[in-house]
Amino acid sequence: MPKVIDKVIERINSSAFKLFTKKGYNYVTMKMVAQKAGISVGTLYNYYQNKQDLFLCVFRQSIDQTYSTLDDIIEKGGNPYELISTLYNEIVRLREMGRVILRNKINHEVVSNMKEYLLRLMRSLVYKAEEREGLQISERDKDRTIRLLLLAMHDFAREFPEDKEGNIAFICRLADKIE
Repeated sequence: MPKVIDKVIERINSSAFKLFTKKGYNYVTMKMVAQKAGISVGTLYNYYQNKQDLFLCVFRQSIDQTYSTLDDIIEKGGNPYELISTLYNEIVRLREMGRVILRNKINHEVVSNMKEYLLRLMRSLVYKAEEREGLQISERDKDRTIRLLLLAMHDFAREFPEDKEGNIAFICRLADKIE
């Protein structure tokens, strides 16, 4: 009779998330994930076909969690600083995983799909913010604005990691000018 492992998917995903964010996609192996999760490599392959499948599942879960957090801020009428600060913190939290997506280190079609998914989520947040805050961003400029803010946050977190508050304040000032 096969051994029943308590909360195996949660353990796998949590272990994979920690490893991917700390070491990056290229330096994580399925064996490392299995060891960290306390399972055999064979058991891991029962749940995920390969490292790319595991990475994408974990990344998507993280993006969904981020979206939910940002959506709650908008629904509660949170101020733009709170929204940008939370998004910045999430970008920092996802460190290496975001770099993989941005640098196309995995299957191009899959990366394109993940980028489009992220942009759809961000568009949804922009539309909600427009409704609640009365923002006026032209349709033509919505995607540019989203990309600009995401790339700025990612770049600032990497280039000026010691000045988190300054980075967030600058991005808020930048966002205030976009309308």
